[in-house]
Amino acid sequence: MLFKQPKGLVLLFFTELWERFGYYTLQTVFVLYVSHALHFSDEKAYLLLGAFSALQYITPVIGGHLADFYLGFQRTILIGGSLLALGYLILVLPQLKFFLFGLCILILGNGFFKPNVSSIVGTLYGKDDPKRDSGFTLFYMGINIGSLIPPLFLGPLVKSYGWGSAFLLATLGMLISTILFWWGRKYLKGRGDIPEHSFLHDKQKRAQFNMLLGFGLLITIFICALFLHLASYSNILLIIASILIVLWILRIILCLEGREQQRMLVALILVVISIGFWAIYVQSWSSLMLFADRNMSHNFIGLNIDAEFTQAFNPFFIIVLSPLLSLLWPRLYKSGLNPSYPLKFALAIFAMGAGFLLLAVGIKWFSHNGLSSPWWLVWSYFLQTLGELVLSPIGLAMITVLTPQKYVGMMMGIWFLALSAAFAVGSELATIADVPKQASILVSQHIYTKAFFDFAYLGFALSLIVLIITPKLKRMLTL
Repeated sequence: MLFKQPKGLVLLFFTELWERFGYYTLQTVFVLYVSHALHFSDEKAYLLLGAFSALQYITPVIGGHLADFYLGFQRTILIGGSLLALGYLILVLPQLKFFLFGLCILILGNGFFKPNVSSIVGTLYGKDDPKRDSGFTLFYMGINIGSLIPPLFLGPLVKSYGWGSAFLLATLGMLISTILFWWGRKYLKGRGDIPEHSFLHDKQKRAQFNMLLGFGLLITIFICALFLHLASYSNILLIIASILIVLWILRIILCLEGREQQRMLVALILVVISIGFWAIYVQSWSSLMLFADRNMSHNFIGLNIDAEFTQAFNPFFIIVLSPLLSLLWPRLYKSGLNPSYPLKFALAIFAMGAGFLLLAVGIKWFSHNGLSSPWWLVWSYFLQTLGELVLSPIGLAMITVLTPQKYVGMMMGIWFLALSAAFAVGSELATIADVPKQASILVSQHIYTKAFFDFAYLGFALSLIVLIITPKLKRMLTL
């Protein structure tokens, strides 16, 4: 099964790999940069990260819509890749105003790029192709190869050459991704071209559309800048906006009939449920990062590691576990034991809660003078990653299976909208782990212990709720 995937998957695998290389370079240093270089408090750093990340994942709703009805997946990806490379380059300039402007460009670029690579992956398979879940799992592994590499050397790189070196590295990764996709589009055999129904086949209308698109980009930059400057209020507004967009999608679903309506409704319900999973997951870049910076011993298997290095634990486990799960799903499918989408979501959320419970126990009862062994983070990330692999690539596959073809790009955008809402909710959750400036190491240990227990309990409660409604969702899928 591993070697019977479509050739186009290889191109998309590496396109996403290098885009994620750039993205995780920024994510790894984001909170540390604004805390140390821009002198933000923990709460202010968490809220800015939350607002930026939430906006990054709300714009894919628009990008998916533009790809579905006008631009096609391929052109939208190329526009997004170019904007992302520009945004990372602007971050190199060492002032807050340039940092915020660069973030605005990145928000736009992600909206064009992010939903459409995954959407093209979905076009490589037939509706009932058993290789679909396996292919998306392999695709997800490519994402995490890109995210594994930067944390391994970002700490020493920044210490030697400054914060700008990290942003230059992100720019390089994004340039490779965009050029690679432009060169290799022939392997997609026309998948993701401009839709037949698009008026962009008319040159005059295309010119008018391009002018409107440019004007829209300028307006969006202004709106994003406003949200980032008001980060403490932005997350609440973004949560409200996410709810309104979900209601809009629900209205579209209610206009459908029969099996299409039921299956798309299940997909929407599971997307909303995934917000809880991701809100806990995104602590990796906020509270877990600063915990590693303050309360983690730096001795790990004979190496002297820094907080940045801990960001490699999650992608390492994804790379190790992805091939195993990629082989497991087809075998379970053939034997009739493959868990339903709702059950997989419940198991994933439970694993996330278990990861935080293990970490909280380790900090509370096995730390020494406020410092905890990195091994507690390692095994916590192992459980979190297991949950991620059960939920995230399967969720991408679910969208392409349960959604009518003409709405796939839009629903893929809604999947990333869930991440937007999760970052907004997650940044608010992270404030539970707000450590005051000049607090002692024992005080920060106590704060992190309580916060991580709370995250664990939240995960277990949500998992139980999903488990209770799973039979109903399964019946809806079989109607």
